[in-house]
Amino acid sequence: MRTGPALRPATADDLEELVAIWSHYIRAHSLNPAYRKLPPDGLERRKASFESLLDRPDATIFVLARSDGGLDGMISCFVEENEPYFLPTHYARIQVPFVRPDARRRGNLKRLLDAAARWAHEQRMPEIRMYLGADNLVANALADELGFEAIEVVRRRIVDGRISPAPPTDQGPRW
Repeated sequence: MRTGPALRPATADDLEELVAIWSHYIRAHSLNPAYRKLPPDGLERRKASFESLLDRPDATIFVLARSDGGLDGMISCFVEENEPYFLPTHYARIQVPFVRPDARRRGNLKRLLDAAARWAHEQRMPEIRMYLGADNLVANALADELGFEAIEVVRRRIVDGRISPAPPTDQGPRW
């Protein structure tokens, strides 16, 4: 008999806990430039985003719910439309796969990812795409272990008006 947190779809009653666990996620990844700066209303915007996912027929958020009403983990799943010139036309996107530190090393992240995979299968999605920070070595290693292949890398550069130096001419093109 399993004594850990119950895996279930989130409900509107979970909104405050979803925002709380997302805040923990952001703090845990605070070294990632994408998560360093939030607007003053960032938490309210994220709450609205969670609320809209809960209202969508093609989305769900799975949670690991404790008996005291708190959440030990979550993962968001939704159908996303691909660019019109690529196939598949739609895919299952999962994001914010997160388990609180005190609930880790018990298979909870794999439980969330398995739930997301079952959900994607039920939605008849041809593939799942999971977005992870490049700096999150543990999550990226687990993704590799579970059969996720890296298909693109997002890079950023602060716009400061400078132009990059040209590649050296004696070596020819670098592409």
